[in-house]
Amino acid sequence: MKPLGKKVMRDEVHYVPAQLHIKRHISHSYECNCHDSLLEVKPIKSADVPKAVFASGSIVGSSLLAWIFHLKFTLSVPLYRQINDWQRAGLTLTRKTLSNWIISGSFGYLQPIYELLRIELRKKEVIHGDGTPYQILNRSDMKLATSQSRLWAFHTLRKEDKPVALYHSSLTRSREVITEVLDDYQGYIHCDGYAGYKNISGVIDVGCWAHVRRKFNDVAKVKGKLTHAQIAMNYCNRMFKIERELKALVPKVRHEKRQIMLKPVIEEFYEWLGTLNPRGNLKKAVDYALNQKTSLMRVLDDGRLLLSNNHCEQQIKTLVIGRKNHLFSTSEGGGDANAKAYTIVATAKQNGLDPYKYLVYLFEHLPNLDFYRQPELLETFLPWAKGSQEYCASSSHLGNEQLAV
Repeated sequence: MKPLGKKVMRDEVHYVPAQLHIKRHISHSYECNCHDSLLEVKPIKSADVPKAVFASGSIVGSSLLAWIFHLKFTLSVPLYRQINDWQRAGLTLTRKTLSNWIISGSFGYLQPIYELLRIELRKKEVIHGDGTPYQILNRSDMKLATSQSRLWAFHTLRKEDKPVALYHSSLTRSREVITEVLDDYQGYIHCDGYAGYKNISGVIDVGCWAHVRRKFNDVAKVKGKLTHAQIAMNYCNRMFKIERELKALVPKVRHEKRQIMLKPVIEEFYEWLGTLNPRGNLKKAVDYALNQKTSLMRVLDDGRLLLSNNHCEQQIKTLVIGRKNHLFSTSEGGGDANAKAYTIVATAKQNGLDPYKYLVYLFEHLPNLDFYRQPELLETFLPWAKGSQEYCASSSHLGNEQLAV
């Protein structure tokens, strides 16, 4: 039989397992034969070699270190589970070695980028703030290892040109931590009802209506029928429906429309709350809404402000998943390293970068730069810089075809 034609029957996605390779750096030396060795020493030159990630003779390369960071801070794979995978791949490592690499990588190369991101965050006039409990075993304040520490999250608005997601580790939840991180910040901050955000000079706290709704929602579930709590939730639902209708507008127009559409609903809600004589859990929800009234009403002051702090809370879920998997940090240095790594990974994603590619980019280039004496060199390695965007852009395509399952 002779060939008649062909047709594509199907495409299948196949997986190629990762492999480890040794990358050996060899420096060649040369001597000049133009000189008489009896009269003068022959000049000898050796080729320059890119500097190692760590100068201590460590075997770790930039791609290996980046993948260890990616596993822990993007995929939430704890170090004790990574050890087994590396063993199966032919690389024997200890948990202590991995921990030291993460701490050294974070403070050696991510810390300078982290500080520039913090400066950029403080330039914004509207940001988000939130936090989640975390555990640090060896504490300098001599408190028990079971005492709660804190991982803080500070985010720019979702649609900023240079979005930043900044995380910070601390032993306490005190107001001083907020003022230390924000460092004379001037502007609005979306937050929950925590008193630490209030009465900070230059900082205007903006309340979260999603928190109000949740508190009434908890009461409604307990009652199991149409109650005052359900009526309160309906008010909140009306507010969020209006916000969805105004979402596409520019801030100035959104502010004007809110005075007409949103303000009457909020005022009606508070007038209705004043008619209640609540008890139990309902009273807690009502008291929260009344106590936070000034902060909650601020959404009417500026069209850039949002009705909730949900953007920041959604971003902090990564920390919560990581906490469930790797549970705690042994030292305060480990907590700080985690915060810096989470910052780089989250900010990379918000700027459209592949976190792993961006980490490789940093670990490969920064060891060869004298950025401590020339800090301006770091500007070209920020997530929104041209080089970062060109080499680290997130790719959802295989060839020209997008894979969707």
